[in-house]
Amino acid sequence: MKRLLLPALLLVLAGCGSEPRAMDPQIREQLLSHVEEVKTAAANNDRPAAEMALGELHRAIAEAQARGELATEAARALLTATERVAEDVRTMPLPEPPAPVTVTVTPDPPVVAPPLPEIRVDDHQEQVAKWEEYRKRLEEDREQWRKVRENNGNGNGNGNNDD
Repeated sequence: MKRLLLPALLLVLAGCGSEPRAMDPQIREQLLSHVEEVKTAAANNDRPAAEMALGELHRAIAEAQARGELATEAARALLTATERVAEDVRTMPLPEPPAPVTVTVTPDPPVVAPPLPEIRVDDHQEQVAKWEEYRKRLEEDREQWRKVRENNGNGNGNGNNDD
């Protein structure tokens, strides 16, 4: 931080206790713990943490004043001092953004169709012979059914059952 205004904030906190009923001792300790958080973050050059700690300090001051545990003048002096510290914190450099992440997606390997079964010539000729035999049987059955239809099932060809 360029200027060290944190000690000024500590002096304001210490001075608030000199007035009668300006600040409850428990509140002073609570606020001092918030000041220490700001101080630690500033010493580490952690701007986001320092800004967050200052926000918590502002909230604690406002809540203490709302509950009547902190006099208005003391709260005003503390808030003025914290605003000066906040100006110093704003001069701190912001953290560097994280390095970009490069994601490489490896595609799945292509799906290869299984090889066709090898057809041997002997097997092929055997299959052709079986199909030819099957075709002949179908022709014979068809011829037999044609004759049955012509004879109408009685064997004499006239459709009557007289022999």
